[in-house]
Amino acid sequence: MEHKKIRIWGSRIPYNTGKNKFEELDVQKKRPRLLRTFHCMRTLGSRTFTEKHHYIHEMTYHEEIKNGEGIITYDDIPYLTEYTVSGSDRAMIIVPGGGYIFKSFKQEGEGMARALNEAGISAFVLWYRLNSYKDPVPSLDLQRALRYVKYHAREYGIHPEKVGVLGFSAGGHCVASVLTKHTNAAVNEKGYEEDEVDQMDGRPALAGLIYPVLTIRDIPNMLVALHPKEELDDEEKWEKLLHGHELSQYIQSGDPPQFLCYGTKDLLISQESVQQYQRTLEEKGVPNHLLELEGAHHGFGDCEGTGLKRLNNKFSYWKKHFINWANEVFDAIETGTE
Repeated sequence: MEHKKIRIWGSRIPYNTGKNKFEELDVQKKRPRLLRTFHCMRTLGSRTFTEKHHYIHEMTYHEEIKNGEGIITYDDIPYLTEYTVSGSDRAMIIVPGGGYIFKSFKQEGEGMARALNEAGISAFVLWYRLNSYKDPVPSLDLQRALRYVKYHAREYGIHPEKVGVLGFSAGGHCVASVLTKHTNAAVNEKGYEEDEVDQMDGRPALAGLIYPVLTIRDIPNMLVALHPKEELDDEEKWEKLLHGHELSQYIQSGDPPQFLCYGTKDLLISQESVQQYQRTLEEKGVPNHLLELEGAHHGFGDCEGTGLKRLNNKFSYWKKHFINWANEVFDAIETGTE
């Protein structure tokens, strides 16, 4: 079944300059896909400052541009893929992960949308801009998606106060950034004129953060995908940027309810980062639920399949936990007279 793709920005898309991305992308060599992936993950996994940024750029070029839907100039068009359910008054916007290097739509987008649909929740999977676009562009795309769905909610049979967000890994970082660091951020680009969609409240009703990157200290080389080269040329600047992405420091009382889930054998994100974020939610009085999966690795979002995916099959119950929690939060929202 073909699902409708919905363009979320108007005729003017902020930060689309038409320039060539190779001004930022450093693609030095052509490597076999397996070797390219290995070097990229090794570089991301480094816990120290590194100059081997070309591995990350090569991954973006091959996975997001050459073999994907991105293009070589800054003219990408962000969109939502629609998975609506007739009679549903609630919806989730899903943000797949991929380290801001690529987007894992199959593993963390389509399957989750179907699971939500089966539970009576409409879903929209976000195609957002990433490397070599820089912070805050991914967050602005998510915020715009939220505002777009809220603005058009009645057309989908959805109540505008019942729109949540769900992010995986770097998608979790994007979601948490919109919840905290970039809450209701303005589009501060010269020449951009706000429209009626931009006037909508950019906060979700609730959020799911699944093996989320809540501090880039866990994966410091994600900074390469989020910040320009000139901001990464020494360790002092590097450290300042790392501190800026400690998302727990931006949590405020009144933030939306949040569901956090991680695996105890995750080698990419630290358990402490999720626990610290959750402790801050508690301190600020933000409703939350923490689900710890004993023995789960990173990437258990797609729990169906064969081969390596089967390692995480036994953890598929996290979906039921999240969906039950989300429906309880949605049900508790007082929407007034229809």
